[in-house]
Amino acid sequence: HNIAITGNGIINGQGAQNFQNWKAIQKKDQNELRRMGREGVPVHERVFGPGHYLRPAMVELMACSSVLVEGVTIEDGTFWSFHLIGCDNVTVHSISVDCTNLNSDGVDPESSTNVLIEDCYFHTGDDGIAIKSGRDQDGWRLGQPTENIVIRNCTFNTSANGICIGSEISGGVRNVFVEDCNIIHAKQGLYFKSNRDRGGYIENVYVRNISVGRVDANLIQFEPNYKNEGSQYYPTPMKHFVLERIQADTASLCGIQLESFESMPVEDVTIRHLQLEHTPEPVKISHYKDLVLEDVRINGQGVHLPISD
Repeated sequence: HNIAITGNGIINGQGAQNFQNWKAIQKKDQNELRRMGREGVPVHERVFGPGHYLRPAMVELMACSSVLVEGVTIEDGTFWSFHLIGCDNVTVHSISVDCTNLNSDGVDPESSTNVLIEDCYFHTGDDGIAIKSGRDQDGWRLGQPTENIVIRNCTFNTSANGICIGSEISGGVRNVFVEDCNIIHAKQGLYFKSNRDRGGYIENVYVRNISVGRVDANLIQFEPNYKNEGSQYYPTPMKHFVLERIQADTASLCGIQLESFESMPVEDVTIRHLQLEHTPEPVKISHYKDLVLEDVRINGQGVHLPISD
């Protein structure tokens, strides 16, 4: 309780020289850890040490409250750069993450509440900010959502996604507010993802005043079946989104991709005042409920519902 990591110093993980090499040899331990989660093996029995290859997070705070992280730079990380698990009342202010290693997310709030991330810069090899809440059975067992998250005045230059919710979403995510951010480059700009193993929910997401340079795939994407690994059917309800005042130059695949299960459509989504200058496919939409497109212009043309196949 009442802890801080502050100053203008650098935390360097030397990940490129060390833990990056574990990516190619981690699959056995990764599969074993996931099996333990599926079968409910007690956490204290999930022990991996010498001879095993599970990459550690760079900075990880667990079950902490009243936290300030300010001014520091994280370089050459080992895995996720800054991971909050089960934390409350956290401010992440004016930090820089400069790491293009594999899976080097910038900040990952997971099963955490009342988190402010502002005035930060992310140059990462994976997601800039990825909001999570636990994976499958462990997430259901804990049942601890991530909620009340504010992201503002941040800049993203990433190899994966700018701002992402999911896919580890089993405890649920709600009440996320994003404003005044600049995505210089990413794969997806705004990405909401889960799969049929996850359950949980994503709801009450508000995004406004976003500037985007180039994305290598989709400007906005809703994906309910990301890397599905099992035969279960626990889809994730996604509802109550408002995305507005988004200005973008180029999306190399698609402007808005919203595809969901017919039995559980994404619902109550409003996208307004969006302008995307260049993309080969303006929209790809199926299985939605209560979708509103208002003043959406892509390739110089207005986009309106219904969308013809």
